[in-house]
Amino acid sequence: MTKFWQILKWLVISGAVIGVFLMIFALVYFIRATKDLPSVEALSDYKPPVMSRVHAGDGKLISEFRKEARVFVPIETIPKQLQHAFVAAEDKRFYSHNGWDPIGLSRAALMAVPTKLQGRRVGGTSTITQQVAKNFLVGDEYSIDRKLREIMIARRMEKALTKDEILELYVNEIYFGRGAYGVAAASLNYFGKPMHELDIAENAYMAVLPKGPNNYQLSNERGFERAKTRQSYVLGRMAEDGYITESEAEAARLQDLVVVDRFDGDEYLAAEYFVEEARKQIFNMYGEDELYEGGLSIRTTLDTRLQLAGRNALRSGLEAFDMRRGYRGPIASIDGFSDWKAKLDAVDVPSDIGNWRVALVMNVSKDKAELAFDDDLSRAPDDGESTEDFDIKAKGELYVKDMAWAGKPLENGRRGPAPEDMTKMFSPGDVILVERQNVDAERYNLRQVPNVNGGLVAMDPHTGRVLALVGGYSFEQSQFNRVTQAYRQPGSAFKPFVYAAALEEGYTPATQVLDAPFIIERDDADECREIQEEEGADAPVDDTPSLRRTRTKLVKTDDEGNPIEDEECEVFYKPANYNQGQFYGLKTLRFGLEKSKNAMTVRMANDIGMGQVKRYGEDMGIYDEVKSELAWALGAGETTMLRLATGYSELVNGGKKITPTILDRVQDGDGKTIFVHANKTCTECQVEEWTDGSPPALPDDREQVMDPVTAYQITYMLKGVVDNGTGRSISVLGRPLGGKTGTTNDYKDAWFMGFSPDLVAGVYVGYDTPRPLANEAGGKAAAPIFRDFMREALKDKAVVPFRIPEGITLSPVTRDTGEPSYIGAPDFILEAFRAGTEPKLGDLSSTIRVGTARDSFFGGGFDFEDDVAEAGDSTVDGADVINEDDNKETLGEDSNVGENALPDTPSPAATPVLADPETSVPTVNNPLPADVKPDTVEPKEDELEDGLY
Repeated sequence: MTKFWQILKWLVISGAVIGVFLMIFALVYFIRATKDLPSVEALSDYKPPVMSRVHAGDGKLISEFRKEARVFVPIETIPKQLQHAFVAAEDKRFYSHNGWDPIGLSRAALMAVPTKLQGRRVGGTSTITQQVAKNFLVGDEYSIDRKLREIMIARRMEKALTKDEILELYVNEIYFGRGAYGVAAASLNYFGKPMHELDIAENAYMAVLPKGPNNYQLSNERGFERAKTRQSYVLGRMAEDGYITESEAEAARLQDLVVVDRFDGDEYLAAEYFVEEARKQIFNMYGEDELYEGGLSIRTTLDTRLQLAGRNALRSGLEAFDMRRGYRGPIASIDGFSDWKAKLDAVDVPSDIGNWRVALVMNVSKDKAELAFDDDLSRAPDDGESTEDFDIKAKGELYVKDMAWAGKPLENGRRGPAPEDMTKMFSPGDVILVERQNVDAERYNLRQVPNVNGGLVAMDPHTGRVLALVGGYSFEQSQFNRVTQAYRQPGSAFKPFVYAAALEEGYTPATQVLDAPFIIERDDADECREIQEEEGADAPVDDTPSLRRTRTKLVKTDDEGNPIEDEECEVFYKPANYNQGQFYGLKTLRFGLEKSKNAMTVRMANDIGMGQVKRYGEDMGIYDEVKSELAWALGAGETTMLRLATGYSELVNGGKKITPTILDRVQDGDGKTIFVHANKTCTECQVEEWTDGSPPALPDDREQVMDPVTAYQITYMLKGVVDNGTGRSISVLGRPLGGKTGTTNDYKDAWFMGFSPDLVAGVYVGYDTPRPLANEAGGKAAAPIFRDFMREALKDKAVVPFRIPEGITLSPVTRDTGEPSYIGAPDFILEAFRAGTEPKLGDLSSTIRVGTARDSFFGGGFDFEDDVAEAGDSTVDGADVINEDDNKETLGEDSNVGENALPDTPSPAATPVLADPETSVPTVNNPLPADVKPDTVEPKEDELEDGLY
């Protein structure tokens, strides 16, 4: 017995010693593990990275810029029921413990061994406070050291922060999956609605996610099962803790959970180019960190309705243009039908094809092709869908009689005849794009993605706010923005500014200008001769100014006489009208602009000098620099669609300078406004109480870049382009609209720039790598897109006339001649004149100088005998061939029409303007009196299109 007590004594002593050593070891370990703990004071200054949100002009959220999708919200804005769901799911004793939960920790410790034996990680030991400590201060290392540090910091946090402050940090920091950080962002990303609109079932699901977001995603079957199981547990805990009733919990368990894609839909797709432009501007203004982490609130100028209308109009117009070129063939072909679904999935198909479907041709007969699909519509029946209905989605038919547009593409953009035999079009195994017909669920139409592209922009002409911006057919296919980044030649779309310059130099809309062949020696013509002499070409330069020869071809040769390089050098500049060889003689400025006559425009620009044209091109923001070359009067310089639309806006608004903008306002993460477009000071607004019935008037400090009278005259003439000219396809809308077509050399670019009194819109069509548009000018390729857009944009809008400024007199004149007339007379129109310049009955109408002895062919040392002889018996005096150096002396930039018109000079007999400029050289050496009508031949135009430069 004594021995037993001795052994027991030694065991107790040994145990005590070991215990002391263990306690010392534990104390030392604890001290080492918890030394240098971070201060919890940093949590009070916590500012997490918050995503920036982009809103349309109507307040609709259209995009977000973020590295972490987070919206920081104070605890007061989080519904109590949602708070209770997190507490019930993660830490039911949250409101009673002091940072750590001994009961929960003990339970976890008891389960640690069997849990580890099962190969799983021990969990469930952390309170909400500990999780905040881990996420903010300690880190996620899996160790006892981290757990000890976590407990100590949690205890300090409980002393420094309230429970609400701790819970606020928790729900704003944790990751919820689907890119969402924080509960506010998660509510939007999962259910597409703010937190206060979540119901009990959705609140419980939110509380499920922090435990492991990837394990509880509803998009897959296994994740859905786990989510519902965990949700049921959370609902049970909420009922047990008294946050909800048992009946509410049971009803929530039976409720479906439907996750939405917030930015999925036509309106969001339509805004992609606009949003990207906003992103680039904010990035340049505030930098990357502020853009992606600063929580900016970005209010843009976007009108979502107009943006969607613009995208639809542009895509439809480009598809229609492409269909007029014919069908280019299947996307791909697969061999054999074994495992055809896998082979079809592997085919690289175009993105962003809307409701079109990728189809596999299974069988082909003369009249039709049988199709099969393997897309989302064909992989699983919808709830309640019959087998027959589902089969309709999985197969279809394409009939040859529905493919009239699908002729074979031919040279020069032409299209072959409509196909008549489907077997010559497709073979089994071909992969094609189709669109279901509305009339028959199984019947489809053939489709193809256009290889032409374009852009559309719409803006408020009075403020510069860009309301719609569509930079191409598809942002997914090409991020290049053809509205802001593409520099292309506007062609005749620049002519209104040339005509405005003429009005400033003394012309009126009724002034007559000669529409006849125009030739002028280029300023650099001598360089051609110098190259010839220096390079030793094989023949002297023949620079006789013949109408048949306006270019000199220089051929360089080596020592043995073999050609080594071909180079064309233009000696003379000779613009041509769209209807080449057809000229109209003396015509008014209105006619020249409505019918887009190049010869008239260049002759007029040559008469007034390019100085005023240069001023308007630069002051109105179209070009940075305008060269003093006549080709620029026909839009030879390159600009962007946005800059050209800005110029047209300044015409419509009465000549006021505007700055285009896509941003209305930017606020920082604290709600402070840091940017406002067109910020104005309203002194009358700074009152405590407003008693006057009328709103305060804001000062108009916009710079006047064009006389408002001139701006209105051009606007009024451009209305005639729509009513009677190259843009008359727009007139079907039955509204006051104006505009101008534009087409460049070889039909490489097609434009239509148009407007209503309060909306300017521009359309561009062209290939990204410039090539001809198959002889389609702006009136055919671009104008229909503008028409379709404006039909939707102005729908349900009041009809508003163009505003007439002071200083305008509307006077009746004869349309063809501009001569004074009276209201009710045949072919009269009301023309807009600067007050005091309107013609009066009995007066002579002025015409410009169209030729003098100085620049006449005869007496000028030019040899045109052969050309005149070939013209037959026609009596002609010669065309305007002017040396630009000589011209500067007589028709300088300060010249005007009054100084060059000779109304009292007798006129020779009017001569016919022949249709072929190569066999006739018409000119009039002196201006015609107003009462003498030129005997010109006016050829009938089957289709008036735009001019080329």
